[in-house]
Amino acid sequence: MRKILLFLTILLIAGAVTISGCTKYADPDLKITSNLSKVSDDPGTGNITYDVKLTVANVGTNNAYKVKVMTILSTPKDLSEYRFVSRTTDAGDIEKGTVRTFTERMTLPATKANHDLIIAETQQPAIETKIMSVSSNVMG
Repeated sequence: MRKILLFLTILLIAGAVTISGCTKYADPDLKITSNLSKVSDDPGTGNITYDVKLTVANVGTNNAYKVKVMTILSTPKDLSEYRFVSRTTDAGDIEKGTVRTFTERMTLPATKANHDLIIAETQQPAIETKIMSVSSNVMG
């Protein structure tokens, strides 16, 4: 009986140590910054083409695997007609403490009136970025 009790106690302690180690595991901490630069505009169609520079930094203590970043480029939301374009970028694996930079070319559709406001720089296009998926486990 004592051997069984001793075995169960050791098993309980080993389980508690294993579980406490798992609770200290942290997900990768990714920070995204973005920058827009106008490439061209077509007043006839209202399309404005931008180069969107994305910088993804892994400032956490774990590697990030299979990172996907979504970018939404849109007309300002307070204009008469809201339009947007989105793109998902496969950023791949980003090791802890490293920075990856990507440039995507995106064409923003706009009405004639909104095109003129954006080109005159009275209004600025909006850009939003979000991590869509990331795994901290090389298997997952």
